[in-house]
Amino acid sequence: MIAAELGTPAVAVDRERPDSRVTDNGAVRRADSADEILVTAILERSKADVGWLAWDDGQDAVVVPAVVRSFLNPSTIGEFPDAPRESVVIDRGKGDGPWALWCRARGIHSCAISPIFARGQVVGVIGLASCRAGELADFDLDGLQLVSSLAVHARTYEARLAGARRMFDEVSRTLENGLTLDRALRIPPTYREIARSVGDSLDATYCQIAIHDARDALTIRGLGGHRPPRKAGIVAWPLAELRHCAEALGERRGVVLKLSEYDPAFEPERRALFSPTTKLGVILPFFAGPRTSGLLIIGEERRSRGQAMSPERVAILELVASRIGHILRMSRRLEYERTAERRRERRLTRERQHVAREVHDQIGQSLSGLLVQIRYAMTRGQAGPDDLKVMEEAARSTVQGARSLAYGLRNLERGIGPLENARSYAETMLRAAHCTLSWSEERSDVRVPNTVLREIARVLKESVNNIVRHANANAVRIRIQYPAGRIRVRIHDNGVGFSRGEINLTREGRGLGLLGNRERLERLGGTFAVRSSKTDGTVVVAEAAVSLNGKTGKH
Repeated sequence: MIAAELGTPAVAVDRERPDSRVTDNGAVRRADSADEILVTAILERSKADVGWLAWDDGQDAVVVPAVVRSFLNPSTIGEFPDAPRESVVIDRGKGDGPWALWCRARGIHSCAISPIFARGQVVGVIGLASCRAGELADFDLDGLQLVSSLAVHARTYEARLAGARRMFDEVSRTLENGLTLDRALRIPPTYREIARSVGDSLDATYCQIAIHDARDALTIRGLGGHRPPRKAGIVAWPLAELRHCAEALGERRGVVLKLSEYDPAFEPERRALFSPTTKLGVILPFFAGPRTSGLLIIGEERRSRGQAMSPERVAILELVASRIGHILRMSRRLEYERTAERRRERRLTRERQHVAREVHDQIGQSLSGLLVQIRYAMTRGQAGPDDLKVMEEAARSTVQGARSLAYGLRNLERGIGPLENARSYAETMLRAAHCTLSWSEERSDVRVPNTVLREIARVLKESVNNIVRHANANAVRIRIQYPAGRIRVRIHDNGVGFSRGEINLTREGRGLGLLGNRERLERLGGTFAVRSSKTDGTVVVAEAAVSLNGKTGKH
């Protein structure tokens, strides 16, 4: 029996789709259902009171009543008999078959039934029913047969669409949960960590990350998934022996290996990269720079998941592999920038020390000698006391100034200021994300306490992180002002913007950065505001007082 299972009109449909709607005669229909649209179309062109479409896979049937009310209630339809092999019209309940008995039991005097075929097999039934005899004829069967073929195509399309949604959700989990930029911005991930993240997100038996090294060999660097293969002994293989891997790297596209079918061409990759029970293998290239390339290798051992992979799924997996290359390229660029910054700071410290020695040794010693000579002349009486006192005071002031300059230059080696550090960080991050930075700062004699500067610098860094991770911007303007005893920082990017609903605090930690910035400034008696739109990007304004406990200072 093909079950409709409707205790009330289309209750099962309402249970399956919460967005159902109620028709004029009280029946509940599934909104935007392809089956409903087809049944409604054929029902409107006939004199039937009820139309239906039922599949033999247990899916709830669609029962649609006509607009004109009749005593033939869809709730009385109950269960359908097995679909006939041929189309049939039943009038006045004549006949001994299961459909004739079904009609007589429900008061149906006229009925047209057509089976639904897919690949030569009956997969469902579509029909029309009327409480009046002689209402349905052969031309109604022609319409049912046409709609039955359309129903198969619609169901195939829905299945493909559902598969695409599953793949999209799978890749979204991988990109957002496993391969986020957050980790690359904080701590450069290892190959093993990336493989585990991909394996946790992709519904595959295992995955591997292999790197193409300078010796033209392929080396496994990371394993992930439900049951990664255990490799012992040789860990590197010449790329020349792995033809399909070389093809994936050379042509920059994914290669699918049907390992369930024996093919001598697959044997080198099967022995080197896949487990003996792997049914399907996918080799996907990624590129992390001009001299760094690798492969994301996915193996599937389950026969139910080892069917031929569609081009759409391969394209989505290629996106995952390209994201791996992006993560590696980003983290490597940041590491280069951090190393270069440390080198620049060490070189600047050495230069400052050299200048401090020169100022002290040359200027200080020369002026000290002058001061000794002036004092000697004063003791010999070779100059007027007043003149010599003026010279002595000038020399003493010069020596003191030189020593202060040397002391200041030496103390600069303790590190650059918080705002300069934040600017250097912003330049590094935005340059790695191919985003330009415009930085402007007003001149001011007001001295800002280091506590305030450190908090402002943290707000700047967090805002730059958010721009790199979410804004997709290519230009950022940062302006620092000092209005009326306060410091104000304005950060404007030309990215995609966001709505307030998108920044609500989530269990995964989204929104914590903005919340932390607001709390950080509120502790200083300051303010933090965010304005964003899809067309004008995002503007962040952070403001705080330049005094702590009512104290201010001058440079």
